[in-house]
Amino acid sequence: MVATLELPEDRRGKILVLAEDLLQNLGYELADLEFSQSDEGSILRLFIDKEGGVTLDDCTHVSRMLGALLDVEDPIAGRYNLEISSPGLNRRLRRVQDFESRIGETIKIKLVQPLDGRRRFKGVLQAVQAEPLTVTVAVDGEEYIVPLDESSRCNLVYKFGN
Repeated sequence: MVATLELPEDRRGKILVLAEDLLQNLGYELADLEFSQSDEGSILRLFIDKEGGVTLDDCTHVSRMLGALLDVEDPIAGRYNLEISSPGLNRRLRRVQDFESRIGETIKIKLVQPLDGRRRFKGVLQAVQAEPLTVTVAVDGEEYIVPLDESSRCNLVYKFGN
């Protein structure tokens, strides 16, 4: 069983700053960061992206560079495994710029607290507002303004073919 954990905000912030600075210098973008606990131990997972996509060699290179930096800076108490991955086709959307670049595409949202009696929305992203983070999504001919918080989950829905 794997449980997603929240890092203390100061530690998460330090990892974000270290990772984003390094990735920018290497020509990558930090798409997402997760910290989880399983029976095998803790996992710090970073999802990276770049123009044209991410290869296995990219993940290996970033893992070596970031691993060495995190070993020196030591932002996480205890042992953990570092994993570097591509965000994939059904990438998670979190930041305003993630949503802005995907307007007109199909997204899937899962809420903790229901909105209009529903927790799941799948439709076309129409708009995004930064403060507080909300998205407008068209579902079956109706538009919903959906507030997103830290516990919400939103993913891009990739469509194969036409």
